[in-house]
Amino acid sequence: MIYLHMEKTIAEKLELLKRDLYLEVAAKIFDEVGYENVTVSDLADSFDISVGTFYKIFETKENLYFEYILYQFRTFVERLEDNSTDDPIQNLKLFLHYTYEPFIKNKKGKSINISLENDPFFFHNLNTNDSQPMDGLYKYLAKQFEEILKNEKIDCYHTAVLFKKLADGYTQSYMIKKFDTTNVIDDTITLFFSGIAKISKQDI
Repeated sequence: MIYLHMEKTIAEKLELLKRDLYLEVAAKIFDEVGYENVTVSDLADSFDISVGTFYKIFETKENLYFEYILYQFRTFVERLEDNSTDDPIQNLKLFLHYTYEPFIKNKKGKSINISLENDPFFFHNLNTNDSQPMDGLYKYLAKQFEEILKNEKIDCYHTAVLFKKLADGYTQSYMIKKFDTTNVIDDTITLFFSGIAKISKQDI
């Protein structure tokens, strides 16, 4: 029975590994030609599997798309955690750096080809999913605010959600009308904590 359990565990891990490899391939395809321009047959050919096997694994193209979003999100969070420091302010800046990265690197006047990889809004749809994958990111940010604020009257999880939404607002503003991103990280930090300071003075 032990050997059967081990074989099942190994098989499950191999399936997960294969699934991630398929998602990596899908990521490149979606970013190069766009989700709408890819058929299930195209994806199956790229994965070197049959269309029937594709449907057995992902059920629909839409399910693959959502799994790809989750995969990109996990990669984002892992990158953030792997490069975190003991300084909570620097960790918040690191989060902003990764969030704004496509825009900070963009040269003035150069258009950006928005894809899932650099679209700051594709994670937003995860908020309505039952698995609540955003929760891990919010807890990470909340931990930074707990170390910074040390104020029992401020809900740090709620603060983390607001902080991310401010970052989303900056990126949306950039997409509507480009602006100088030289100091955008420091500007975000300054604006957010000036608001926190005002709330703290109200002795909530």
